[in-house]
Amino acid sequence: MIKLKNKTILVCGGGKSGRAMAKFLLSKDSNVIVSDTKKIRIPGAECIIQDDITRRLREINMMILSPGIDPKNSFVREAKRRKIPVAGEFEFAYSFVPSYVKRILVTGTNGKSTVTALTAAVLSSAGKNALAGGNIGIPLTELLKKFRKNSILVAEVSSYNLEKHLSRKAFRTDVSILLNIDSDHLSRYRNMSEYGAVKKSVFAGIRRGGVGISGIAGSDGSDILRLGKDIYFRGNTMRFSPKAAKKFRASKELIYEKEKMKLLFDANRTNILAAAAAALAMGVSPEKIRRGVYRFRPLANRLEYSGTHRGRIFINDSKATNVSSVLFALKNINRPLILIMGGRDKGSSYKPLSGHMQNVKTLVAYGEAGSKIAKELNGKTEITSAEKFTDACLKALKKSSPGDTVLLSPGCSSFDQFKNFEERGKTFKKWLKNLT
Repeated sequence: MIKLKNKTILVCGGGKSGRAMAKFLLSKDSNVIVSDTKKIRIPGAECIIQDDITRRLREINMMILSPGIDPKNSFVREAKRRKIPVAGEFEFAYSFVPSYVKRILVTGTNGKSTVTALTAAVLSSAGKNALAGGNIGIPLTELLKKFRKNSILVAEVSSYNLEKHLSRKAFRTDVSILLNIDSDHLSRYRNMSEYGAVKKSVFAGIRRGGVGISGIAGSDGSDILRLGKDIYFRGNTMRFSPKAAKKFRASKELIYEKEKMKLLFDANRTNILAAAAAALAMGVSPEKIRRGVYRFRPLANRLEYSGTHRGRIFINDSKATNVSSVLFALKNINRPLILIMGGRDKGSSYKPLSGHMQNVKTLVAYGEAGSKIAKELNGKTEITSAEKFTDACLKALKKSSPGDTVLLSPGCSSFDQFKNFEERGKTFKKWLKNLT
C-alpha cells in the first residue's frame, strides 16, 4: 500500500475524476495540489494552472494523471526524468481496491458503458452487491469506501484507464471483457497496433479461475471465451459451446423475448452476451440473468429510444462520437432512417460508412464537420446541411415520413456547440418534447 500521509501529490486534471482523487488524498492526510488548464477551486487543495506545473515539480512526491492528460505532455516527461513517481488515476485508485473484492473490467471502443451498466444491473437484480464505476462516470475513488466483503466491482475502462505508469503489473481481474477494437483516439496513440495493445492488456491479469470474454477474432486461450462463438444467440436463444458450458457450470439455453426488453435487442446482442457471461462467472443463474436483462433500462445517449411524433421514432445516440459507433447503429437498426451527423471532427474518415447507407433516406450533416461529412458521403444518399444543431433536427423532421426513424448518431465530438455529448443528447430530447 502506498504511503500518503504528509506526502505532496500533484493531481493533473481538475475534472470529475481529478476532484474525486483530490478528495480521497485529502482524507489520507496528503498535501494536495491540483492543476487544470483554467483556474479552479477545490476545498483543502491548492489549485494551480497547468502552465505552472514544471516549476513546482521539485516540491512534489508523486504525480497522478487524470484520464484526459496525455502522458506525452512535457511536464509528465519531465517528472519521469526527475524520477518522480507518476500514476494514472484509475491505476492508482485500483491499487486501493481490497483484495477480497471481485473485479470485472469492461473495455472496447464501443458498447463498454452499456455492458458495464447492464452487468451491474443484472448482478444487483440477482441479489449481488455490485458497484459500477470507472469511465462510466463514477470515479473509482468514490467507490473505495463502499466496498464490503461480498462486493463486486464492475468497472468500465477506456484505453486511457488501462495505461500503466507507476507499475507494469497487470490489473488483477476475475472477469476481463474486451468487446471490440475500432479506430479511435489515434491522436494519443501512434497507430492502431499501439491502441489495440493497450486494450488487449485487460486480459493480462486474469486471476486463477477467472475468465476473459472477447469479441475479437484471434483471442484464444484456455481462459478466454469468444462472444458469438462460445456464447452466442441462435435466433433469440442464448447458447453455449462445450468450452463455455464447462467454464460456466450453470449454463443453460434460454429464449429471450424481444418484447420484454427495454433494450434494442438486435443492436445489443453482443452486449447482452457479454453481461450474461460475466454474471455466469459470478454464479448467477441463467433465469436470473434473463430477468435482469428484461428489467434493464438503456443508458441515456446510447441508442436511447427517446419517443415518437406523428408516426416517427426518435433515437438518441449522442454518445456515438466516432465513426465506428455510427457504423454499429447503421448495422443494427433495420428501418428507414433519417440520420443526423455532425459536430467537431476528430480526424477520422467518414468513408467507412459508405457501404452501409442503404437504410438512410436522408443524411443531415451539421456543424463544423458537416461539410467534410457531406463531401465524403456524397452520392451515397440524399444529403442536406445545417449549421446549428436544432436546425438539423428540424430538417430531419421535415425529411421524414410516418414509419421512419430519426437517428441522432453524430460520429463527432460535441464541442463545437455543446459542453459534452450529454448536453447534446438532452437538447435533442428537449427539442422532441417541445414537438410533442
